[in-house]
Amino acid sequence: MTRTITLRLSDEAYEAVKRYAEAEHTSMNAWVEGLLDAEDMRRRCAAHGAWVQANPAAARAALAFGEANQQALAAAGLPNLAGATE
Repeated sequence: MTRTITLRLSDEAYEAVKRYAEAEHTSMNAWVEGLLDAEDMRRRCAAHGAWVQANPAAARAALAFGEANQQALAAAGLPNLAGATE
């Protein structure tokens, strides 16, 4: 569900957003949405990093699973991260 929010900016902040949006040839709304998306991704990545540190066994299992997949791709002669085939 899409929600609409209203941001109240100081005159200084408003002018800064306007400048940045114009420099990127985009609307102020689109620029702010991009900024919020980037902040959301930063927070999600930080939370994931904390989870991985708190769950090292799960991280090791995921890495082993990925390595096995890459080896299977190479054995099948398909593209893989190493770029090699067996």
